[in-house]
Amino acid sequence: MACRPQGVRFGAWAFVGLAALLGGLACDRPSAAAPQETPPVAVVNGEPIPASVVQRELLRLRREAGSAPVHTEAELETLRRELLDDRIDRLLLLQLAKERGIEAEPGEVERLLLRLRADYPGDTFEEFLADEGIPLSQLKAELRERVLIQRLLQREVRARVVVTDDEIQAYYDSHPEEFKVPEQVHARQIVVKTREEAEALRTELRKRHGPDFAEVARSRSIAPEAAQGGDLGWFERGVMPPPFDVCFDLPVGRVSEVVESPYGYHLFQVLERRKARVLSLDEARDRIEAKLRREKEKRAQERYVALLRETAKIEINEAVLGEIR
Repeated sequence: MACRPQGVRFGAWAFVGLAALLGGLACDRPSAAAPQETPPVAVVNGEPIPASVVQRELLRLRREAGSAPVHTEAELETLRRELLDDRIDRLLLLQLAKERGIEAEPGEVERLLLRLRADYPGDTFEEFLADEGIPLSQLKAELRERVLIQRLLQREVRARVVVTDDEIQAYYDSHPEEFKVPEQVHARQIVVKTREEAEALRTELRKRHGPDFAEVARSRSIAPEAAQGGDLGWFERGVMPPPFDVCFDLPVGRVSEVVESPYGYHLFQVLERRKARVLSLDEARDRIEAKLRREKEKRAQERYVALLRETAKIEINEAVLGEIR
């Protein structure tokens, strides 16, 4: 079974999804014909990192690359070191979490396991684990490690990140293009197969006491949103196919001329219109704060791990690393 993506560097790994974590375990399945383990590729505060861990990560990345060109020697060297650095970062965080006495809450690992299982109908989750040779105990251990690291980062890094009002204001003032909202319309449509049917419906709909547009859409339209009375929701120019742009020149309530497209013959009606505008600071505040917080957390986590590295005893076996291909 093809392996699923799993983060390469620390920043990506720290937020890797549960499905990706499960895919990574599948990639870690040892081969029945695997040779005896070589010396560890690194030792971190006395704890070894097996060369096979980095080897399997490299194999996973190559599988994902498919028919892409083989890495040059220089690229391979960079990739090997990045994969090893990621494992070192992870181990340092796990060691510190255990040193701090951080524990998972009762049932927390089981809840994560249930979230994973929910993506597999019936007994296919157990079948997947069996096919990939993943013991349930190993999966639970990996989930527990994930919980410990995330709890450590939340307590000692993310909880200390603060985004100030001045920073939000400065970002808003310096990125005006991000907060421009283009003109939008809320419209509905009827789509039929022939021009003759569309013209006849248009004539009826434009009568002073003609039928309700939504009811006609429900009974006659072949478009997917017919059951919703042809409601297309809000959209801006250029988001929908070109024939829909007629809505931006159509007065509210007016039924359009017949518009031909590859889908059939359309009649449009605009329900509401929003002029182009700029979001106010209050409207944009939550979005800006979330963006700045993500950026600050990422930088803070990188600094945190860098400090751990400064005080850690890390021994890398360059000869073993160089043999990983």
